[in-house]
Amino acid sequence: MPREVDMASPGSCGPHTELLSNETLRVTRCPCGTMHVTLLRSGVTVRLSSEAFRNVASGLKFAADRLDEGDAPRLGLTSIN
Repeated sequence: MPREVDMASPGSCGPHTELLSNETLRVTRCPCGTMHVTLLRSGVTVRLSSEAFRNVASGLKFAADRLDEGDAPRLGLTSIN
């Protein structure tokens, strides 16, 4: 069940609704609709529209699913270092 979290950032719209929190990240939604994804170990917060958040989440899930594929050859993929 989502809960409200008071975010201490300047210009914040009000209490955020926490959608997920674990030892790695916290995801909250601002009353204005902006999604806040905080990587807890580094303290980095990314603010995204709901649509952008859905696209990022989908991409991360796809990448996580591919982790188990090992070093199988992949055609058409780009590696960014």
